[in-house]
Amino acid sequence: MRCLIYAYNEESAWINEYFPGVEPYLLKIVNKPLLEYFLDFVSLLGINELRIVSDESTKQIEQYFGYGEKWGLKLSYSLSHPGDQLNDVYWKNYSFCKDSDLLILHGFFFLRYDIDSIKGVFDFSHRLCCGKRRIMYLPKNDSLKDLCPEDQIQSEVFDIIELQSIQSYYDVSMAILSQESQNYVLPGYSNEKGTYLGLNLIYPNSCELQPPIIIGNNCRFRRDTLVGPNAIIGNNVIIDDDTLVSNSIIYDNTYIGKGLELEKKIVYKGHLISASSGEHIHLADQTLVSQVETGIVTSYFNRLVQRVLSLILLVIQIIPWFILFLPYKIFTGNLKTDRLLDKYMRTGSYPNPAELAKNWWGRLLLHLSLDKFEQICHAAFTHRLYLVGNRLMTNTVQHRQLVLDLPAYNPGVFSLAESQKTVTQEAEAFYELEYIDKISTLFNLQILFRCLYGRLIHGYIWKAGK
Repeated sequence: MRCLIYAYNEESAWINEYFPGVEPYLLKIVNKPLLEYFLDFVSLLGINELRIVSDESTKQIEQYFGYGEKWGLKLSYSLSHPGDQLNDVYWKNYSFCKDSDLLILHGFFFLRYDIDSIKGVFDFSHRLCCGKRRIMYLPKNDSLKDLCPEDQIQSEVFDIIELQSIQSYYDVSMAILSQESQNYVLPGYSNEKGTYLGLNLIYPNSCELQPPIIIGNNCRFRRDTLVGPNAIIGNNVIIDDDTLVSNSIIYDNTYIGKGLELEKKIVYKGHLISASSGEHIHLADQTLVSQVETGIVTSYFNRLVQRVLSLILLVIQIIPWFILFLPYKIFTGNLKTDRLLDKYMRTGSYPNPAELAKNWWGRLLLHLSLDKFEQICHAAFTHRLYLVGNRLMTNTVQHRQLVLDLPAYNPGVFSLAESQKTVTQEAEAFYELEYIDKISTLFNLQILFRCLYGRLIHGYIWKAGK
């Protein structure tokens, strides 16, 4: 048995107003993309082949879901013309649809169901229609025209919930978290009812968590924070002192400042959205990320200290660089890779540690941090780099998006992420937000020492894939 999923892009046009750049099927509902709920559903039915059809690019979906191995499915993708009706999509994908029973999920919606009924004997005669949104079962060799009921057919097994506004999105999210979590596989581990916690969550004893609540990976809450009830916190979120978050949704890669009270709000990339009215504003940095600009941009003392240290490092490195690095470069050629220098996506080329680590000579250069010599020059004499700052990201699609997501991006020769023994892709944004949150001259000195010591003694910088 196979499944075909198709929705008109115009049905989800409202998403771009509130969540610009988000592919509709990747819209997160309780920290999980909408399409992943569909994959769980078809897996419960024993379906193992699924095709996703879109009238826009499926690139983001393909990057996230791949070919479905993680879910035990075989995923494929197809494009349609804007305005194509279901009949058009069916015939364009006829080679996929024929010779098999077919389940059709047509339209942009959330599928509510009772997991015990789905796991039992499922009656494929159920057909549900809500406007243009339909769930239909097409037996092998049946005609598609027989699958368009004029009236909605009620079902106790599942229900179509229309996602046609920010309010309906919020209502569905809160209903799942507070009432229906048992029917879905939610991310995180649960040690008590109504509580789902991700990896690397750090919070002091003065912080209070009130279920129902779900918290993503790599989150940090400060003193006297109150999170919950009915709080959905994404990945890489920092909530500062004396802040309350309840009945709210906080998206990934967000820093929430001190002394705030968020009630029935949605926060996405600096946009504060009212879950009740749908009104939204773009917040100035001083409201949500009050310490960002103060710490990084206006601290002239910090910049002066960094330039002095950069000059000292240059004096120490210049002779080893001429003796060891320059001959290596002559023998091996260009080992550089593009790095992002700012939010405008300007780039610069610098030695690639992964390439240097392939032989003993290159590893010696890494131990001595001679691959950083050119970057240190820029930190000392130009405004391109700080000696210590945000991680100098490689010029990839993933890192370009991460740079845009961060409230500030001022790359440095050395970074907090580089001072850690292991940094996964999922944790990258967390370390950048933590650096922005804790920025100070003393913190920079600690990072610089850990990076230099870690390279010289342990060599873990390139072993961790940096």
